[in-house]
Amino acid sequence: FATEVEPLVDQINQLADTREADLRAARDRAANLAHGLKTPLSALRAIARRVREAGQADMADGLEQSILAASDAVERELARARTAASLERGPTEPGPIIERLVSVLSRTERGERVEFEIDCPAGITLPVSADQLMEMAGPLMENAARYASTRVRVTARFRELVIEDDGPGLGTADREQVVLRGQRADERPGGHGLGLAIANDLAEATEGQLVLHTSALGGLRAQLIWRAPSASAG
Repeated sequence: FATEVEPLVDQINQLADTREADLRAARDRAANLAHGLKTPLSALRAIARRVREAGQADMADGLEQSILAASDAVERELARARTAASLERGPTEPGPIIERLVSVLSRTERGERVEFEIDCPAGITLPVSADQLMEMAGPLMENAARYASTRVRVTARFRELVIEDDGPGLGTADREQVVLRGQRADERPGGHGLGLAIANDLAEATEGQLVLHTSALGGLRAQLIWRAPSASAG
């Protein structure tokens, strides 16, 4: 019986190896394409500036909106490719990752005026790799620092990470728009939308979920949740 099954097992293993190689190649192509688009987008931004300087503001506005949409799409695909390329799934303690992000953000123009509160007890883990957590928490914390009046709070619990601020927040319709469609709730570069959309994409890719609410601080509450596996799983 074993000798009859062995060829089938070998074929299944070969198919799995081929599938994994195909996925890696597809991810690499997507990442290379997205990186390749960055240079022409930078050139288009320079053209838009010259058009504006020439007094054609309406044309420059149209160019800049198109460039912004394309740039957002590139950044979103790059984040997806980076996360998909990571085969690790944790567990990861969020505390050190959050501390590192705060260290970086507190040196930025937006972050230096904000007080970061971290509540990530040792021993709490999340079912993602360190790189994946960085890709998800980074945009959410940057977004929170951008819109906060004075405070950003990061809390980790079992299979859950919450990032909230005391800024103006988002209405229900805007939350759905920026997460599901990746659109911006304001038109400024770096506005609400891209970071939330990226975090949502990556949460789904790691079998998690991004839920947006109004924070007790008054601003936006972004909650990353990973459900515990069911008892029947596996």
